[in-house]
Amino acid sequence: MNLDKNLFKTDYISEAREILDSLDDIAILASKEKRNTGCLKEILRLLHTLKGSSRMMEYVQIEKVINHLETVFKNIQSNQTEIPNKIIQLLMGVNNLLHKVIDSIEDGADGTFEQYEDVLNNIDQSMEGDDFNTDFSVKQAESESVENSDASGDEQVNEENSEFFHDSQTIKVQISQIDSILQSLDKLIMRQIKLKNEIEVLKGKSEASEFQEFQELSENISVLENQSVDIQKNIISLRMLPFDMILRPIKRSIVAEALKTGKNIEFDIPQSEITIDKFILEKLPAILIHLVRNSIDHGIESPEERKKLGKPEMGTISISVSQVSNRIFVNVKDDGHGIDYEKIRAKALRLFPEREAEILSADSTDLLQFIFASGFSTKDEQTELSGRGIGLDVVRTEMDKLKGKITVYSELNKGTDFELSLPASLATQDGLFVSVSDSSYLILSHYIKEILTINKADFLQLQHGPVLNIHNELVPIFDFDIINNNSIKRTNTKTEVSVVILEYLNKKIGIMVDKILHYGTVVIKPVPPLLKDFNALQGVVFDENYRIIPVLNIPDTIRRFKVVNVYDIKNLEVRKMPKIYSVLVVDDSHTTRHIEQIILEAENYNVSTAVDGIDALEKMKQHKFDLVVTDVKMPRMDGFVLLHNMRHKEEFKNIPVIMVSSVFESDTLDKAKNLGAQGYIVKSDFERESLTAKVKELLHE
Repeated sequence: MNLDKNLFKTDYISEAREILDSLDDIAILASKEKRNTGCLKEILRLLHTLKGSSRMMEYVQIEKVINHLETVFKNIQSNQTEIPNKIIQLLMGVNNLLHKVIDSIEDGADGTFEQYEDVLNNIDQSMEGDDFNTDFSVKQAESESVENSDASGDEQVNEENSEFFHDSQTIKVQISQIDSILQSLDKLIMRQIKLKNEIEVLKGKSEASEFQEFQELSENISVLENQSVDIQKNIISLRMLPFDMILRPIKRSIVAEALKTGKNIEFDIPQSEITIDKFILEKLPAILIHLVRNSIDHGIESPEERKKLGKPEMGTISISVSQVSNRIFVNVKDDGHGIDYEKIRAKALRLFPEREAEILSADSTDLLQFIFASGFSTKDEQTELSGRGIGLDVVRTEMDKLKGKITVYSELNKGTDFELSLPASLATQDGLFVSVSDSSYLILSHYIKEILTINKADFLQLQHGPVLNIHNELVPIFDFDIINNNSIKRTNTKTEVSVVILEYLNKKIGIMVDKILHYGTVVIKPVPPLLKDFNALQGVVFDENYRIIPVLNIPDTIRRFKVVNVYDIKNLEVRKMPKIYSVLVVDDSHTTRHIEQIILEAENYNVSTAVDGIDALEKMKQHKFDLVVTDVKMPRMDGFVLLHNMRHKEEFKNIPVIMVSSVFESDTLDKAKNLGAQGYIVKSDFERESLTAKVKELLHE
């Protein structure tokens, strides 16, 4: 699998700067404690980590300089001598230069630098006992200094400042910090709303002569509200990443898989500058890859079949991304066979003979629910693609978690279009506030199809309850009280009622509410711990009086009304589905962890990460893993100690382990084998798919 290294450049730059800063700190400590073995060990670990990530990013000159410098400190460690002052100066001199090289990479350079040969020669001379240089900064020619001697004081100060400060265009901010600011801003907005309401009440009680002052106050509050909303939008934008980060790797992955099937397929996946929440973007590759695999396997016909149908022999699969307001729409479309509803009906009848009457009378919308059921497949035999273990049921589940919606458009022999509707950000959502039995609720806007005021006489009373004819489609109508069984049953004598039409997986229902309150953009907070197992809620928001307003989980709500017939086929197709393997990646380098995670997730493994051996053991206590991929040199607990611990714990001793090293070292390989590692890989070999090949071998795939 070929990776676009540009996708990881920001992570690499951030990590490299952290490592160089740490090396500077340790060099200062080592200058005072020259026989401190802890300093020596930490220097070697940091150099090893930077060398590995530089190798994976193909910054060859940085890698070689670090490799030579690593040899200097290994020799000192082997000879058990103190670290000479001049070697500490050498380390700091190389660090100073590499800081500038990393800055140049951020500015678009390729990681090469003019002093490369000079640095290598001086590092080698330090090992041979010859005199060597420790300062590799770019020197201004003396003539140039003289020529510019009349430069202004400000210019001289700026030149000196540039030696110590790079005008970086990026800073590292934790998403938790952004979320914390958003939560504080949300409270501020709520206070503003409360203040505005209080002003309106006072204005109503005031004398006519005071009206103008209250009017000006109200206008100032409105301006403040608008400014707060603008600030909120700008803060949310800090969580956003470009969609194109995942589109290009996805295209490479699916083109390779299409070639294995022998089908002639063109992939239309244009670049997109649309941005979306980082958390959503991380979850989308698995969803999109499965939908495309579904199109390859079930949708696109063979060239012979397409020719008989009068279609071009080459099929087309496209992924398009668009944005409407604060919703992102992703369409995965093919021009293949389309959904064969009668084939779904036939398979459902074989699986559920006891539901024969229901299945025979089901329309296409009802039948569509089956393809999102766990384990359901219209194919009697699994193919390499359809047998991956991730079905449309998982796509549905993941979309629900992302507060997204799936809509399917399909026509037999014309093709299928899976439309994914996603929020641009999970930080805020648009929703409709409704009131039922003196309680308020929020319904997220993407589930709302229509809002109607209906005369009760327009309801059609059928055997299973009232329905409403909306655009020549019969939509079942339910009383909202069925959701909240503890609410006091209201006596509604009105002839007209408000009805909210909800849609999920192409299925529509209507719910009657007492009042439509207002529409707004809100910051949704997690469900309180006491209610975390209550599936009817998707979160909570607060109104201007700090009362908790539940956010309804519409997929669960529709299931409560028993409209969506999703069957859990536990004893049939599910047993034939291959296992989804869980892999733990352990590496102290964020860049390396991220690259390994992308490689393995592209092969549909469930990947978790840990920063060192201690973190890994904690993760293994909490979750069951089928395989561990671990770096050798890490802080707190390295790969060897981790492996030793695993092989002496009953619950972990049989888990296969692959050890990863920046360079091939025979003693490291021997030690890994003796401790019970099943694989040993050099980081540069990832391009040749050695990692995925070894993982598949050990998991018997």
